[in-house]
Amino acid sequence: MKKLMKIIMLFAIAATTTLFASCDSGNDNWYNDNNNNQNTNNNISDNTLNVLANTLRGHWEGKMIYEYTENGIRKQAAFDAQMEFDQYDATSISGRGVENDVSGTQSQELKFSWYIDSKTGDIYVTYDTSKNQYVITFGSTNIQSYLDSKSFHGTMKGVNNDEYLDFDFSRYTYAKGYTPTFTRAAMTRAMGVVIENKIVKGRR
Repeated sequence: MKKLMKIIMLFAIAATTTLFASCDSGNDNWYNDNNNNQNTNNNISDNTLNVLANTLRGHWEGKMIYEYTENGIRKQAAFDAQMEFDQYDATSISGRGVENDVSGTQSQELKFSWYIDSKTGDIYVTYDTSKNQYVITFGSTNIQSYLDSKSFHGTMKGVNNDEYLDFDFSRYTYAKGYTPTFTRAAMTRAMGVVIENKIVKGRR
């Protein structure tokens, strides 16, 4: 109950500034209308979930720290990132997205799908190529994230992997205006400057 109240309070505040018009779903080559829409059998009110989805929608940019295991060694890499979340339609609590990462002369584009769990309000992100899934939660006592109309920060915790992505983003547009592109579309996650060789959040 406490978790539910935190989610409702957070997005009731956001509701006053984030009821935006629907962005054009368009026919971008990465947009998949056949992806499952998570709009049915909601345990949290439809309005709360829609406010969350509308707040998430748009372009974000900032810093990411990626924690992963390579050859049995726990590592971290830091890089700049841009993420776009696009809804299937104005009332949808799922959609598509694209992430662009840059570190020095390295860059990569990663496409993903996302949905909001109607029972918990958690956001699930699944990357197309790796099939790795991550969860962003607002109610966990040890890994908690925050979202409002201007800022989005917290942790994406691996669901089918032992990875973590810490992010600290600011919004730079509300509606989908363009998709940033970079010089190289690498299909791997590990990139950026390795900054640590130790377990920070640890294995689950």
